[in-house]
Amino acid sequence: MNKSAAGVALGLLSLHFWLALPTYHGFITALMIGSVVCFYFRWRLLIYIAIGACLANLAATSYLKNVQLTFIEPRNITIVGEVSSLLNHKKLDTLFDFVTSELRQQGKHSSKTLRLRLSWQDPDNMPVMKQGERWQLQIRLRPPSGRVNSAGYDRERQFVGQGIHATGVVQSGHRLENGHNSLASLRQSAFDTVVGLTEGLEHQRYLLALGFGFRGALLDEDWALLRDSGLAHLMAISGLHIGLAIMLGWWCGSLLRNVFGDCPRGIWLPLWLGLCAGMLYAWLAGFTLPTQRALLMSLIALVLLRVRIVWPGWQVLLLVFALSLAMDPLASYSAGFWLSFSAVAVIAAVHAGGVRADTHRNTSFFQRCLGRVKVLVLLQFALLALMLPVQWVWFGGFSPWAPVINLLAVPWVSLFTVPLVLVAIIFSPIEPIAIICWQLADLTLTPVLGVAQLARGGWWTIAENQEVWVLAASAVVVLLWLLPLRRFTALVAVLVIVSVIWDKPVPESQEGLVPWQVDMLDVGHGLAVLISSNNRSVLYDTGNRWPGGSIASSVIEPVLKQRGQSRLDGLVLSHADSDHAAGADYLEENFAPIWKRSSDFREGYQPCIRGEQWQWQSLDFRVLWPPKQVKRAANPHSCVIEIKQRHNGNGADGPSLLLTGDIDAVSELLLARIEPDLSPDILLVPHHGSRSSSTATWLDQMGWFSKMTPRYALVSVARYNPWQLPSADVRQRYRERGAYWLSTAESGQVSLEIKGDSVEVIRYRQDRKPAWFRPVFHDE
Repeated sequence: MNKSAAGVALGLLSLHFWLALPTYHGFITALMIGSVVCFYFRWRLLIYIAIGACLANLAATSYLKNVQLTFIEPRNITIVGEVSSLLNHKKLDTLFDFVTSELRQQGKHSSKTLRLRLSWQDPDNMPVMKQGERWQLQIRLRPPSGRVNSAGYDRERQFVGQGIHATGVVQSGHRLENGHNSLASLRQSAFDTVVGLTEGLEHQRYLLALGFGFRGALLDEDWALLRDSGLAHLMAISGLHIGLAIMLGWWCGSLLRNVFGDCPRGIWLPLWLGLCAGMLYAWLAGFTLPTQRALLMSLIALVLLRVRIVWPGWQVLLLVFALSLAMDPLASYSAGFWLSFSAVAVIAAVHAGGVRADTHRNTSFFQRCLGRVKVLVLLQFALLALMLPVQWVWFGGFSPWAPVINLLAVPWVSLFTVPLVLVAIIFSPIEPIAIICWQLADLTLTPVLGVAQLARGGWWTIAENQEVWVLAASAVVVLLWLLPLRRFTALVAVLVIVSVIWDKPVPESQEGLVPWQVDMLDVGHGLAVLISSNNRSVLYDTGNRWPGGSIASSVIEPVLKQRGQSRLDGLVLSHADSDHAAGADYLEENFAPIWKRSSDFREGYQPCIRGEQWQWQSLDFRVLWPPKQVKRAANPHSCVIEIKQRHNGNGADGPSLLLTGDIDAVSELLLARIEPDLSPDILLVPHHGSRSSSTATWLDQMGWFSKMTPRYALVSVARYNPWQLPSADVRQRYRERGAYWLSTAESGQVSLEIKGDSVEVIRYRQDRKPAWFRPVFHDE
């Protein structure tokens, strides 16, 4: 059993290690051939690995085939299906999940099950939709694409983990069936009832998350608070909550068993009632990954108990791990999957290591309580240390306050909040009792969130140059656990010293010039360019913002903190349009730029107009346009900056960069007159490749002295934008002149590492973060 479960799990996880599907198919073929050989020589472990790899291959192939059906973006199609997500009609939220049963296109009908994430084009006229209802919708589909940067949220990976085959915009639709008799509609009805009962409560959004796994009401500041305090797992239905529900059901079954007396049929009543309570709570939560894991583990444990078979905990965990992957191989692309299993594995390891409370009757009550507290403390710090690698991989950091806050919050929420939530849901038909329970549950969250407030802003980001410390911290904890310090002091000391002095070699410069880097971040429609040298950065434009978030917080901040940079040396705003300057306030507050420049009048900003020059690191900045500051800078007033690296005394200059913002054709022609010798090696394509810019006259003048100027044309643009940028004519102009066209729509983040005269191009979608599930885009 152990070898088979481990083999199947390894085979299913092989999906992570193969980036291209043709290579993956070759790998599967080799494994299948190898399995025959293994069978002959009785190497059974590899046979199970091959089985798991085949299951993973089937899941990946099926997912990609469904995604390919969504590459019909130019046309609207009609779909029929069912709303699959909870919707709060009292909160304006146009985003919902939809499972299709029928596709209708150009008079053809086909039965196809696709899981889509849709939003209404006109939010003001969005009808009231409920989970379980059948609708016919007119939509425009898109493949499940997202921004790809060196750090930050990976939307495409999340779509794979959730099984989302496409996104889309709903043009119109009408309801076909109410779905009153389905389980999904019953869940929505219970949810609507609870929304009404909890109306006006201070912590309603947290109560909805605890009761139904509905996190759509949580605000960005709520997520930040839960992240900083390490309480995110408590405010979403997880294995802990399912376990509490099973215990509550077991307790009720024990009471009923006492009523039945010695009746043989009642002896297993606690077991079955506990399992039913867990299944009911998991159903309310929508059978999310953590609840599936907890329910499956509980089911196996209870069945083993029923048939009187004893298995060690690690064996149950391994079996559940393999079964979970077998049921949904793509679940391994979800952060919740790894956090859930990692936490349980750490707890099981702590328990197996002999860390447990002394419950001997001869000890005093005080000693037993002290022993339990000691176990909880050790468990929390073990979770912090041993889950560091998982936290780093998925979130890029950790909360050092999590052990202390969880030590207080977990028992409190387990003993008071969750039982009250469960009782309130059970008594929803009896409104007075339900209201009292919800009010009490709301009160119990006040001290928990009050303690969590103490950790606000306490999230520690792990920079990429600190990766060794993450692994070293976890390794030292394991070594201290397995090798007691008293007996292996010298060995542990040597390992700690090696970890401390470990460092990466400093990159050597070429021709005496300091390496520098240009990063055009993938921000959708907008612009944000980082110029970096010696692990310090200057930012040109900030990208856009929206209600509750911004490019500055979701893209720029993770990239800077991944590099270990907590402050910007400089901030330049090309002009005032929101897709270029909307994140300025956030960056000023959180990264405190040493100097700031703008082409319009802004408090605290120096002018960014023609004639301004300054030096930073080994780079010379020279402003070429506009001629004067204005009250509000529009596209023609964009700040155009030429950046060159100073030579080292022998006349050697590195490649030059020209940042252009959104200048138009008129600005280009005027700039060509006053800067006739302008010949940049790297050019930021003006105005996202619009036809109003990049005139042939301007480009021809740049290439007057060198036919290979510019060598690199960078364009920041969203793949699906309503303006159909970049223009095909503009793209062709650059290609005819031999420029290497680099677009964020095709390549994600584009980084140019400049060392002397050499320029290394890194496209994050193709070079650093390729994956079998990522859409491959090509400009026509």
